[in-house]
Amino acid sequence: MIQGQLLSDIIEAVSNTYGNEFLNRLTLKLASIIRADYTFIAIFDKEKYESKTISLVAKGQIAENMAYSLKDTPCANVFDNSICYYPVEVQKYFPDDQLLVEMKIEGYIGSPLLNSRKEVMGLIVGLYESEIENKDQILTLFQIFSGRIAAELERSEYESRLEKYNHELESIVDSRTRELKQTLVELRERQNQLIESEKMASLGLLSAGIAHEINNPLNFILGGYFGVRDILEGSNLASEKTQLYLEAIKEGVERTSKIVKGLNQFTRSGDSFEEKFDLHDIVENCLVVLGHSLRDRILVVKDYFSGSMMVKGNSGKIHQVFLNIMTNAIQAMEGDSGILGLKSFRDPEYALVEISDSGGGIPEELQNKIRNPFFTTKDPGKGVGLGLPIAYKIIEDHKGIIEMESVPGKGTIFRIKIPVLV
Repeated sequence: MIQGQLLSDIIEAVSNTYGNEFLNRLTLKLASIIRADYTFIAIFDKEKYESKTISLVAKGQIAENMAYSLKDTPCANVFDNSICYYPVEVQKYFPDDQLLVEMKIEGYIGSPLLNSRKEVMGLIVGLYESEIENKDQILTLFQIFSGRIAAELERSEYESRLEKYNHELESIVDSRTRELKQTLVELRERQNQLIESEKMASLGLLSAGIAHEINNPLNFILGGYFGVRDILEGSNLASEKTQLYLEAIKEGVERTSKIVKGLNQFTRSGDSFEEKFDLHDIVENCLVVLGHSLRDRILVVKDYFSGSMMVKGNSGKIHQVFLNIMTNAIQAMEGDSGILGLKSFRDPEYALVEISDSGGGIPEELQNKIRNPFFTTKDPGKGVGLGLPIAYKIIEDHKGIIEMESVPGKGTIFRIKIPVLV
């Protein structure tokens, strides 16, 4: 019979404990009461057909856990949901169990642990170097605590599984959050690109309307110029002074016409990439449109290729690229002076235009970021950081290349390569 005091001692020893602490305390207490040389609680791995201890007491001390194959062992009988009891000479019945031999085991007693579904999940075992004499007491203790052990194992398994699921859920949530953030960033980029495109489209419509409206009075002025010139040439009113006035009117009309022509080129709409045009004309038109920014402050140095720079594409979009890069170059040259270099040449594959400035250059740590949407070195309100990314995209659509070199303190060079017209 099991004395009540023994049960009370065991229950008190393991009360308010869980997990490994509960298992170790219980195994230690059971090993002491049943006087086994080795006592352990183990769980089965059905796929590997092995057993792994989760609490092992050897000679009254907690020992390191181990795993062992069930083949040719008495534990295999317990795996089949049987109480296994060999009071003496257990090695004779299991001669291939080297562990029994190495540990000099004579007596073996083991009982299965059943989960809530009545499935064998593990076992509790006592190993003796001498004959077992108190079988009934040992089995009674094993049976009393097997349910509590199985419940603790199930609880630990569910807890581990829940922790695993929580980690997986957190990982999924983190992944979805990152995807959502990236989607929001992309949506914001697309929204701003759309706004920028709408602004450009609105500017184009406005500029086209203004150019059309300016053309009419220009024609009136030009007609008046020729009329006045004819009248003066046939009268005695002609003089050097009147000739200067006439030339001033003519120059003003011609300059205004160039500006109107530049606006018309810049604001050309459509998605066609079949237009044929000369890059020199594009650059010159941009210079006319940017004339107010150049004034007497920026010196324009030209070194043009003498031959044709004909390419095929969308002239309005190419105007946008050159206008943007030339505007950036002008803005980079602060102060009262600067040099805007415009150089062109061609090879068998590309027509190339090089735009250089004598500004402060781009710091090395920022040079890889200029293609990123919304990245800008300009003050708030002076740029949204979409000009260059859009320029890169336009040239990419034309099967071309944009290259950039910048030396802090010396200036920046942009090279725009577009396939030549074959």
